[in-house]
Amino acid sequence: MTIEFARTLFETGRSHALASDLLYRSALIEGAERDIADPENFAFNGTYSLSTQYLLGLGLELMLKAAIVAWSGQCDEKALRDIGHDLVKAKEAAEAAGFKSEAPNLQEILNVLNEPFKQHWFRYGRPTKFKLPGDFTQVVAALDVLDAELRIRLWAD
Repeated sequence: MTIEFARTLFETGRSHALASDLLYRSALIEGAERDIADPENFAFNGTYSLSTQYLLGLGLELMLKAAIVAWSGQCDEKALRDIGHDLVKAKEAAEAAGFKSEAPNLQEILNVLNEPFKQHWFRYGRPTKFKLPGDFTQVVAALDVLDAELRIRLWAD
């Protein structure tokens, strides 16, 4: 059951993370088609930006929780619920279980995204300004490595 649960967490998280990338790229295209002066700024700060960042946070949360389960060999949903939406805490728990990621800039991405995601600023009341990961190319590079690391463990048999 444990490996199946880890796979479910991973596949769900992966789909959210990939959707964030697709939404970001779609926003770039829309910005260009609408002749917006800075399509990249539109993609990052425009209509779709909160959805993009929310999907990214949810994807990272579930991928890291998959790592916790896969590396610890335990299926304790209560422990995962105790981590909640804290991305930094999820990575720390995954590392305590033995997972080590080589994903570039992963810690920095988690540090920046953690507060807005944990505080539900993508869904409910939010400050007028808060910091978010600013280079989606770096985000995708980190996701690619994290994805490969988890796939090796989850589909080793």
